[in-house]
Amino acid sequence: MGGGYQYIETGGFSEYLYETVGKTENINGLRCKMIRRIDGKKEHAQLPSYSNTSDVYLRPNADDIAVQAKVYESRRMIVDFDWSHTHVNQSDGRFFKEGVVHVQKYRFVGVNDKGKHIFERISGEARLMNNAEIKKYGPVLRKFNPNVKFR
Repeated sequence: MGGGYQYIETGGFSEYLYETVGKTENINGLRCKMIRRIDGKKEHAQLPSYSNTSDVYLRPNADDIAVQAKVYESRRMIVDFDWSHTHVNQSDGRFFKEGVVHVQKYRFVGVNDKGKHIFERISGEARLMNNAEIKKYGPVLRKFNPNVKFR
């Protein structure tokens, strides 16, 4: 997701180009920024696997309202908050309607033979945000989309 290609400590976090939408916010000690791909390809709108300058990147819809957020630790994505679509877990049938945040966690697996960094979901089962996540990240999500629902 997001096309993380090479991990470059000084920047250049993705094989895609992004632009900032709006201004960078500091919320709960987190540097947060909404970004959008600028290469014109709509079929791959996800956020990058690596962060360049922020702790949280958010993805806007066509109206520049956030519909997804990724949290980064040591520049690598670790958590994805998504409310842009209806989601159903294949494993247990749990249903999340559009507008309600479902959470998926990731881990870094390694680098493939083409040098691309590979991440995988720790669990293929999405879940709702827990209380600690709502307290820490809820204000971030609400700043960029006041209508987001946590449960």
